[in-house]
Amino acid sequence: MAEIVKVRDVAQYDVGQYERMLGQLPNFRMRGDELKAYVAKMISHGTLYAVDEGGRLLGHAGFYANDMVGRTGYFSSMAVDSSLRGQGWGDRLMDRVFEDCRAAGMREVRATVLKDNALAIEMYKRRGCRFTECEGDPTRFSISFPMDYPRLSIVCLAYNAAAYIRQALDGFLMQKTRFPFEVLVHDDASTDGTADIIREYVEKHPETVRAVLQKENQFSKGVVVSSKCLWPLVRGKYVAVCEGDDYWTDPLKLQRQVDWLDAHPGSSVCFHPVTVHFEDGSRPDSVYPSPKDCPDGFTFRGLLRHNFMQTNSVVYRWKLKGRECDVPLDIAPRDWFTNLVHAEKGEIGFLPEAMGVYRRHSGGVWWSTPDAPDGFYLRMGFRHLAFYRAVKERFGYDNPDAVPLAASTVSAFLRAGEAGRAAEVVSKFPEYAMGVAATVAGNAKLEKELSRARRRLKRAVWIAVALAAALVAAVANLSQV
Repeated sequence: MAEIVKVRDVAQYDVGQYERMLGQLPNFRMRGDELKAYVAKMISHGTLYAVDEGGRLLGHAGFYANDMVGRTGYFSSMAVDSSLRGQGWGDRLMDRVFEDCRAAGMREVRATVLKDNALAIEMYKRRGCRFTECEGDPTRFSISFPMDYPRLSIVCLAYNAAAYIRQALDGFLMQKTRFPFEVLVHDDASTDGTADIIREYVEKHPETVRAVLQKENQFSKGVVVSSKCLWPLVRGKYVAVCEGDDYWTDPLKLQRQVDWLDAHPGSSVCFHPVTVHFEDGSRPDSVYPSPKDCPDGFTFRGLLRHNFMQTNSVVYRWKLKGRECDVPLDIAPRDWFTNLVHAEKGEIGFLPEAMGVYRRHSGGVWWSTPDAPDGFYLRMGFRHLAFYRAVKERFGYDNPDAVPLAASTVSAFLRAGEAGRAAEVVSKFPEYAMGVAATVAGNAKLEKELSRARRRLKRAVWIAVALAAALVAAVANLSQV
């Protein structure tokens, strides 16, 4: 298996291996003793890393980090053998170089790149480097890598989370990584002092923590906070998500997930299990997910059927920069759709260790769902049905849970005496109308509940609901002829 090692002696590899590796660089002409002298100088005055596979030299990165006046490091050369390209070795070599340069107190790393080297330029752009014309050589760009540019962005939404937000922020700041990261935290006009705690962390860690503190609650205005307020601020190639009432427990979580994504450049999401903790102690802690939670496996097909990725467990290779509206605004759960967007191509990365805690408490959005389902249907039924429709339109998958959800939502509105909203479910989602009728007809318990609801409603109102449903069903039948 290939690994990155530091070259400490020119004799670590024979000159033929150096010639083959460095010979991949454009216009590199050194051979034999001249090449050995060049490598020896790099080792003695700078640093040379190699991608080594059983004594074979398959990649390298040479650099100097000894300009203590200008505090500038310099890339000498970097190349990866064609047999390893597309596997993330270039990114890993750069991570090692930048880690050493930051440790040496460098503020930036400079290099040059040929203008026709599209692969290298794309990688450098992902790393946030700045491009300028190379003085004296019109075929090259001069590039500069600021050492503080984040490779990963942590996105955190908070509202009335004063009891929990410190644990979340501490979990971010304890992360041990070989790359810089940023924390983007949004408070939606909390009334319990959450914003004051966030300000405290911004003052202590201004180089890492950036905050958006609202004076008026945006959610109540219909604003989708993540898409409108935080996602446009993302600078990292990778994005990790954790809400303000959840937290991470492993200081190596981010590094492990980024390592996996670097090693699998065709994939865009990596996740792990979490510990589910009920704050009131009503249930024992459990780990989610386990293989039994997803019979189809941790695959894209399984994810279409069931969202097995807890929000605070994912790291994405971010695909939504400048495309935030690819995730529809009127759906729920939006994190499930975001997972699908990133899992659509490539393997889903799964690390088996639980590295975070998902907290269930009375202030949480999903707290009452199992025990008071009508509340869920009344609050989230429309948006959840819109989610299933969006999944069908984007990914071509018709989730079998959609029809039972529509039937349960209609039933919940009727039990609440909101006949107009019940009719709206059928009219807004006509593709589920026939299924709703069949579900009701085949479910004696639901039919009984609806009968009780009908008796509580004025006859005229019920007739209006029935006519609306019948009309939609008739239109659906005509469209199938």
